[in-house]
Amino acid sequence: MPRNLSNLRDNLSQLKDFLSYLSTVEGDLSNITAPPFILAPKSAIEVPSAWASRHDLFLAPAGEPDPQLRAVLVAKNYLCSLKQLVDEGGENAAKKPLNPFLGELFIGTYGEGANATRLISEQVSHHPPVTACYMHNEEHGITSRGFAAQQTSFSASNGVAVKQIGYAVVRVDKYDEEHLMTMPTLLIKGLTTGSPHPELGGPCYISSSSGPLTKIEFGSGGTFGLGKKNKVQATVYKTPSMKDVLCEFSGHWDGKMAIKDPKGEVLEEFQADDMPPIKPTVRPVEQQTTWESRRAWSKVFEGIYEGNVQKIHKHKSALEEAQRALRQKEKASGSSWEPCFFTNRSEDARVTSLLKALPEEARNELAPTKTAGSWNSIGIGAAEDILSRLHALRANSPTSTK
Repeated sequence: MPRNLSNLRDNLSQLKDFLSYLSTVEGDLSNITAPPFILAPKSAIEVPSAWASRHDLFLAPAGEPDPQLRAVLVAKNYLCSLKQLVDEGGENAAKKPLNPFLGELFIGTYGEGANATRLISEQVSHHPPVTACYMHNEEHGITSRGFAAQQTSFSASNGVAVKQIGYAVVRVDKYDEEHLMTMPTLLIKGLTTGSPHPELGGPCYISSSSGPLTKIEFGSGGTFGLGKKNKVQATVYKTPSMKDVLCEFSGHWDGKMAIKDPKGEVLEEFQADDMPPIKPTVRPVEQQTTWESRRAWSKVFEGIYEGNVQKIHKHKSALEEAQRALRQKEKASGSSWEPCFFTNRSEDARVTSLLKALPEEARNELAPTKTAGSWNSIGIGAAEDILSRLHALRANSPTSTK
């Protein structure tokens, strides 16, 4: 039997067993390990970096004096980032990233020199699993910080659904302005037919302190999912009342989109890739601390690339056992783990107002109990100081406290 045909049959057999197992599990599936051929060679802690992958578009609001147009630019960056959010078109499309361990870090930089945006992601909670992210560009005066818990479920009709409960807040210093964004649900459909593909679910919202509110909705194409997939429509309203339309986006988040005025006249047409995405620059793996994602999981990634189930299991189990030992050690000493780069505190009045501007059903989904609190960055200055000390102590590992 040809090797590739044998591998295909093995994969289908594993998939069948996996789906049968999922159908018996009740509640959240976030900690379930998928078969190797379904796993992406990266950690889910990298997912939030997608929001700055169209880097120039991420920075664009800082150069726009009109508050309504700034809201439109924030919405455009949101829509153009969705393709990177699911790694659509790449080798990891429709594959599941690894579940981050508590304290896992992803640290990188978008752009170079004065134009650089610093990126720090940290796994700040394990039950529920919550990832927090902070991005800061000093030159343009733009900051984005956010956090999201994941709830994973499975059904034969809808496939795997990864619900992201949380939000991000983009701040534009020059205009003392904030934009609060809720997160889409990541869907992997077609598993039962052996042809998995990613889709997105909503609705999602962006509320802006200057007044506008954007509603984003997703859809698949045609009856029974046939036809063009990945449809998106976003309506930018002038106020949270959602009565006066400023403009509408429509099209496909992985392809062509158009912006129309309230009368339906096309103002702009563009492709998601008109502004090519860039990847964050990270330190070489050998220069990273062992708390950093790509070094911590490096042997597991090798196993995924090789399709080596034993190698994946060996190194994944070793890291998870080390984490369990840390929790036992903390329990014995009466201590508890604390994040390096984020604090858990109540939101300020401005962000509370942005949350209140959301429709009630969306607001109810963002209860702090679902995300183990509200996570705020300690600030770029304090973060850089900690980073310097961490890299000076690279001998540290996930088996010792930070």
